[in-house]
Amino acid sequence: MTPEQKLAAIFAQQAAPARDLVFMTVVAQRIARRRAVLSVLAGLPWALVAAVVLWALQPVLQRVWTGGGALEPVLGLLGLSAFALAAAFGAVRRLTPG
Repeated sequence: MTPEQKLAAIFAQQAAPARDLVFMTVVAQRIARRRAVLSVLAGLPWALVAAVVLWALQPVLQRVWTGGGALEPVLGLLGLSAFALAAAFGAVRRLTPG
């Protein structure tokens, strides 16, 4: 037998696995890590905008919190409503297929 025939015989005996589970797991982890990083990066501009808006509204909010005793419950309810609305939108977005 020639060396090529011996090598062909060895390769003929060894069948390739149908699935390489280790490779698939590593690829899935890399895809998940990439998606996580991209989702965090997608939220950074919104966080920056929110920080700038809050920084710009700081003098107004300071006056409301120190001098407006009657506005505190209203602002608390508005904040709670905004949080509930954001949570509802997030839940609908996560639970909607597609």
